Amino acid sequence: MGSKYYAHFIADSQHVAQAGEWSGVVELTRPLRQRAEEYELSEVLAGSMELEAEEIRILDWSPLH
Repeated sequence: MGSKYYAHFIADSQHVAQAGEWSGVVELTRPLRQRAEEYELSEVLAGSMELEAEEIRILDWSPLH
C-alpha cells in the first residue's frame, strides 16, 4: 500500500500546456524522506508532468492518514 499526500502546487513553465495551479492527492510507493520531503514531492510531480523539479512550486502539502 502506498503513502498518500495532498499537494497544492504551481507548475510554472511556458513550454507546456499543463502550466497553472493544481491540487490533488498523490500516491507514492513509499513515504517521503524526512528533511527532503518538499523537494522529493516536486520531483515526483514534475516527472508526472514532464517538467523539471525547478518548474514546480509547492504551495501546500500534507500526508493523508
